[in-house]
Amino acid sequence: MANVIPFSFRGELFTGTHNFASGGDSFKIALYTANPYTTSSTVYSATSEVSASGTNYTTTGNTLSGNAVVASTAVASCDFDDEEWTSASFTAAYAAIYNDDQGDKLCVVLDFSGSKTASSGTFKITFPSPATAANAIISMA
Repeated sequence: MANVIPFSFRGELFTGTHNFASGGDSFKIALYTANPYTTSSTVYSATSEVSASGTNYTTTGNTLSGNAVVASTAVASCDFDDEEWTSASFTAAYAAIYNDDQGDKLCVVLDFSGSKTASSGTFKITFPSPATAANAIISMA
């Protein structure tokens, strides 16, 4: 499976629901052991979310920082600072970014292409540079 952008997200962009700019909406990233989402999904789900019991993971995930929009002549992309969980002991195969300020509306589901594990270490998600639109976490041409 590849990353998924829900159908509803596309329409929400045109209605001004999501503000990815610095100082805009607050976005969170939640981690999952299995993917509970489809293209028809619209909001954050706790189904299959990584356990918060003794793992140094908090249910509903972490708040992302460093919101930024990068726009060129033909492409607009968004970016966040890399996110990490320290002293973590869990396995995750998926992540979901959702808008915490707008009713937990789902933006994108990330597929890690297999399970990734941290054992009393750091679980880190490195966001690609939005300067190259094809690499950006969310991009629109």
